[in-house]
Amino acid sequence: MFISYMLTLLLVLSAEAPALAINSEPYFKTLQKRLIQDGFGKGRIKKLYSRSQVYFETKGVSRFILHREATLNYDQFSSPASILKARQYMQKHKPILASTSKSYGVDKEIITAIILVESQLGNFLGGPSTVNMLSTMASLYDSNVRDMFWNETLKSQKLSRKRYEKWARKKSKWAYTELKAFLKYTARENIDPLTVYGSYAGALGIAQFMPSSILAHAKDGNDDGQIDLFNHADAIASIASYLKHFGWHTGIGKQGAKKVIYRYNKSNYYVDAILKISALLKG
Repeated sequence: MFISYMLTLLLVLSAEAPALAINSEPYFKTLQKRLIQDGFGKGRIKKLYSRSQVYFETKGVSRFILHREATLNYDQFSSPASILKARQYMQKHKPILASTSKSYGVDKEIITAIILVESQLGNFLGGPSTVNMLSTMASLYDSNVRDMFWNETLKSQKLSRKRYEKWARKKSKWAYTELKAFLKYTARENIDPLTVYGSYAGALGIAQFMPSSILAHAKDGNDDGQIDLFNHADAIASIASYLKHFGWHTGIGKQGAKKVIYRYNKSNYYVDAILKISALLKG
């Protein structure tokens, strides 16, 4: 969601843990205080941020800052090979797609198209640690951390300090909200936060939901008592739930469909790709 996973993954697969991973304490100190003040248990937060797997994700965040939606190649998903794989996916998951489509009124082809673009039908689910990505972006709320990140990583990039400051101030507020949602979700589902990986925007799972969207719209598609966005049934039901919430209905027209899909990923390139793939799957 927001940035198609398969495409963003290509940018992060080669990234290694940054040098700053050795000592992230100066970067997450203020963040920990904010989380504790907002009601998260002090013991839980201190324990989480003392773990060796938690570090300041310099490379992933740098890529996110320099990301350009217009450069992404969505045409690859409407190739004959991709459409064939999508049809095979629909056949494999036919029962849950059929029941979900009936329950929510969302076309099974639209659901499949989203899963194809977001995670290559669930085949690409690696990437950076979600807690590290969101924590790093959220920590940029602190001016001292913004200075450290700029001087250590971004100063040599083709990026103005003014643009960086504007991006960091805006994204840090957004990331903090998503981080809190992620910590609530993982606690609710009894998931170790450090076992979850996703995109450099913090989206996760087959459907690439942001944590706040998981809390608001994700569903237990296989009725096992847990919402797991890495499970196909849950991902399928969650996508349908999200689209229905934002106005999808049986018989929705093209313009209406565009508006709803745009809420899933605010990119016209993305919207056009989903509709094109869906049409090919129906053909």
